[in-house]
Amino acid sequence: MSGKQLPLWALTPKEEKEAYANWKKSAYQHCDDDVKNFAACSKAAGISVTLKCRGLHNKMYACIESYQTKENLDLEYDKVIERKRQKKD
Repeated sequence: MSGKQLPLWALTPKEEKEAYANWKKSAYQHCDDDVKNFAACSKAAGISVTLKCRGLHNKMYACIESYQTKENLDLEYDKVIERKRQKKD
């Protein structure tokens, strides 16, 4: 391929799924503390999790949402495309 990048449509469904999974995993890794704090709160709150942990849930959700952007998904697609391109060279 020498210098040309593969188009996105060159990805197989499996590769697209891999990029999507990496995108999701990356967001949760960036927000690990918020996820852990909400999980601990929800465990302790039991059935009243909605009332007791709303603030932590909103903070966790906002953090994850800030990382799960189209731009970050495109970066994950680019990583898969680059690996695929390197295999072809």
